[in-house]
Amino acid sequence: MLKSNASGNDALLAAERRRMILNHVRRHGAASVAQLAAWLNVAPNTIRRDLDTLAADGKLTRSHGGAVANEPSYTRMPYESVSHTHAEQKRWIAQAALSLLPDDGTLFLSDGTTVMAFATQIPRGRGFRVVTNSLQVAVHLVAEKGIGCELLGGRVRPELLATDCSLATHALETLYWDIAFVGAAAIDVAFGITERDAVEAERQRKFINRATRAIALCDSSKIGKCSYALVGPVSLLDTVVTDSGASPEDIQALRSAGVEVVVADLPSDALETDAKG
Repeated sequence: MLKSNASGNDALLAAERRRMILNHVRRHGAASVAQLAAWLNVAPNTIRRDLDTLAADGKLTRSHGGAVANEPSYTRMPYESVSHTHAEQKRWIAQAALSLLPDDGTLFLSDGTTVMAFATQIPRGRGFRVVTNSLQVAVHLVAEKGIGCELLGGRVRPELLATDCSLATHALETLYWDIAFVGAAAIDVAFGITERDAVEAERQRKFINRATRAIALCDSSKIGKCSYALVGPVSLLDTVVTDSGASPEDIQALRSAGVEVVVADLPSDALETDAKG
């Protein structure tokens, strides 16, 4: 009887532990075995078995050394569905990033709603060259800003309003830019820079590697999170521009890793308005 009760208690503890693990992964987007083992004060093998069980039940996705959440936020949504999400934060990030613009040279602007918000803030008639894979960025800069722009070719992905650069292999091997302004699905010191699919991750890595300086423009909802496919370590980035909604711990972790962090301070009423919808 005592043995039966002990087994029941063990089962209850395991179920509760897995519930806590699942909630933690969903809240943070991802977690490593080491992090979870230290948090719950159990052996790493116990965590691995818990993650395997949760993955077998379809509740999360196992990754190397941990797990990633099965959340809609980590799936690429249609551009129009996300263009207004965190719009106020993106506008302030764009304004803060203007101080990083050079007077001349070659810039790369990737696809993404935050980078597009930045493009709308660039003053007219600047003397630099812009290379991009974003249809929206190219049209806006040429038509509205009078800025010369070169578009990397490839299949148009409607959910991005950008090309997949499939016809730009040679360009991505032979061209360089002074500064690359890129977005990211998620940035975390432990998990690195991650994207929603492997193709995006590979393309993003090339964008960054061709730049003398790489600057990521990401609202705070993407800081301290992990998505699906690895672009590379945060050391690939020179600067991250985000908003004041990012946690001080995540900001300090990036700075300790050698990444400059520019924080766009939003008024509290702007944060409240965006949170309401």
